[in-house]
Amino acid sequence: MSKKVSFSRHLEKHWLDQTALWVAQDLDAKALSEKIDRLVSSSINCKVNLGKTRNMLTNVWCVKPKHVSEQFQRFAVDQVTHDCDIPLSLHWGVLIAKNKFFADVARFIGRNSKLNASFTYGQAQKRIVELYGDTETVKRHLRSVLKTLVEFGVIVRGNKRDYSVVNEKLTIPTTMNNWLLTALLNSEDVNSRSLSDLLDDAVWFPFHFNVQFNDISTQWFELHQQGNDLILFKKQRE
Repeated sequence: MSKKVSFSRHLEKHWLDQTALWVAQDLDAKALSEKIDRLVSSSINCKVNLGKTRNMLTNVWCVKPKHVSEQFQRFAVDQVTHDCDIPLSLHWGVLIAKNKFFADVARFIGRNSKLNASFTYGQAQKRIVELYGDTETVKRHLRSVLKTLVEFGVIVRGNKRDYSVVNEKLTIPTTMNNWLLTALLNSEDVNSRSLSDLLDDAVWFPFHFNVQFNDISTQWFELHQQGNDLILFKKQRE
């Protein structure tokens, strides 16, 4: 997967919640667009920015990139229909699977939080510029991701353009464990990684994420033991 910068506007959780519910209702594209416009128009006056936000929301919950299977997409939608109180971990899984830029920003924050109590915008910018290039687009989209994470309540912005990670970790429904592991493989556009590497990835920084061998489903993975490592191979599905 190419290094694509694609986070032009910040997202709020209640916008994602409502978009996911509408997608689960199987609305057609026109009806969905109209409903999203009404949803966000009270917060966004600019027509161009409204369109960008609508596109962001539909890309998260409607568009299925080639590297994402129908099984993965269907699971996410089914979780919405089963639970009106949508956990952040569901949106998180869809976001990291479909938006590498979001995942890389989250990973920087997670890695930094293991060593430091806070980080500055400049530190985040330095790392993301190394990955995606020194352009105004990259910097603007980075600001959108950071604002999104503040809206999600997983980081807090300080008075001096610095940020800190919220200490309280969020729980993940056990039914989502295999799907979230698949989300990370999708994000990296790889077919396999060890279970320990997947769980240790800093992209999960807001969550408690612990999966045991017996929790791994053969509906999602083929399992291979290599020494002390359990390697998960993503099953190829359309």
